Amino acid sequence: MRIRFAGVLAALAFVAACGTDVPAGLADKVESGCPGLLKPEPLAVITKGFVVSEVNSVETNGCQVFVSTGKQVLSLGLVAYASQEESERLTPMLCASGVLDSETKSCEAGQPGDEGLSVHAVAGRWNVRVHVYELSVNDEIKEAVQQIIEDLRSSDKTRNS
Repeated sequence: MRIRFAGVLAALAFVAACGTDVPAGLADKVESGCPGLLKPEPLAVITKGFVVSEVNSVETNGCQVFVSTGKQVLSLGLVAYASQEESERLTPMLCASGVLDSETKSCEAGQPGDEGLSVHAVAGRWNVRVHVYELSVNDEIKEAVQQIIEDLRSSDKTRNS
């Protein structure tokens, strides 16, 4: 378990150090459509090979991303609990395994079929849900999802409320 976590951290550090090629206009779409919830770098990794056509917040603590084919490829959302302890107690109920990874405080939810990924995680008193739709999921996409979670954990959105 620790080796896998160390590998994820090393990959995240590599992506951060090398930078991610963020297509022109993507940062503006993310900032205007999903302020405080999503950064353009991990989204660029997830949507590599596609043109992002829309990034929007359908609710205060949620965000959706669509590509030019009209398909939704990402959604994320936050659900507030009364405390971090409550979040840590209830979030595992959303996991396929029924438990959070002890290092990342995250887990994969049950996902029918081969395409897509659904991850739940604890970020303070918040449950974070990141869902990738209709994409073949590889390690790079899994690392980008974990980066979204880490970004949310260090954001004002989850730290100050």
